[in-house]
Amino acid sequence: MDKLQKTVSTEGRSKNLRETLKNCNPPCVPYLGMYQTDLAFIEEGRPNFTEEGLVNFSKMRMISHIIREIRQFQQTPYRIEHQAKVTQYLLDKTLIMDEETLYDLSLKIEPRLPA
Repeated sequence: MDKLQKTVSTEGRSKNLRETLKNCNPPCVPYLGMYQTDLAFIEEGRPNFTEEGLVNFSKMRMISHIIREIRQFQQTPYRIEHQAKVTQYLLDKTLIMDEETLYDLSLKIEPRLPA
């Protein structure tokens, strides 16, 4: 558990997570929150246009680098063997519950605390 916490720590702009993702063999599902933070930082911290009124290509390159990194994880397909029982379970319409039933079950699992 400590290793996982160290890996996903946001310390140093998620340095450990970035290193882990860099060294992993796809397929992999990266933590998109890290990339969203990067994109927000770039968007908020860099103007779209230079002082001369030109497109800020430096900013656009930073954004494209992040998007390229995310897309790299989408290039390798998962090799998941078809499991008929799983498919049958997921498509079984008799297991679908209405919203009220789901809410009641939720309250049974996690009752509301008195205010």
